[in-house]
Order: sequence, then structure tokens, then C-alpha cells
Amino acid sequence: MDYKRFDNKIVLRLKKGDKIIESLEKLANEENITGAHFQGIGAVNELKIGVLHPGKDDYEWDIYNEDLEITSLIGNITIFDQKPIVHTHITCAGEGSKVIGGHLGEATCSFTAEIFVDLIDGKLEKQANSELGINIIEF
Repeated sequence: MDYKRFDNKIVLRLKKGDKIIESLEKLANEENITGAHFQGIGAVNELKIGVLHPGKDDYEWDIYNEDLEITSLIGNITIFDQKPIVHTHITCAGEGSKVIGGHLGEATCSFTAEIFVDLIDGKLEKQANSELGINIIEF
């Protein structure tokens, strides 16, 4: 992965074989990111996406090993248990323009991905919410 910072924005370019979540976590640690929003496009050939159903404690995961175009990658970087955490959703298109999407577990770039990160001047922390069974941003 390569990136360049422009004041409160970072342009991240992933290379073939780079993993999206892993790369965003590495960026968050290297740049000491405590709050950010990001979006991107690109292509992947390994994809793990899921849906979390209310009352369940884990995602229902689907795995895809095929060439897919990222039509939308969106998410945030916050702090949970004093470490950066990346929360990402993805939508991809495949053969015949079929579209799939969900919560991103991980994805491997087949060519590249271009991700634009908008840094927030401050710290966004997530805390466990027992009523919902998920971690949510607390102010």
C-alpha cells in the first residue's frame, strides 16, 4: 500500500494482493487516526461479506472468490478498547452486473483500490451497547 497525506485527508492506494481492512488498520496505526470517514473504489478477487441479524452475536458470512468491481466502499475508523477499529461496508458488481454487498470482513485487491480518508479533528470512541449487542459511537 502507498498513501499520501494532504492536511486532514489521506489518499490510500492499495496494490494487487493488499487486503483492505488490514491496510486501513495499518494506516490508522501509522497516522495515529482516532476518527475518520472513508470511501473508495477498486477491484477485488477474494471477498468476505456478512450480515448481522438482531439477537445474533456473529455475522452470517459469505465468501466470494471471483473478479469483482468495488462499486462502493464506505466506512469509518474509530477507537475501541484504546485501539483503532475499522468498520466497513462494501458493494461489488460481478459477471452480468450482479451486485452483492454487506459488512466487509476482508477483501483482497486484484488490481488496486483507491480509498479517500477524511480525518476528523478529534477522537471518536465506540463502546459496547448491551441492549443492541453491538459497539456504537458514544459522544
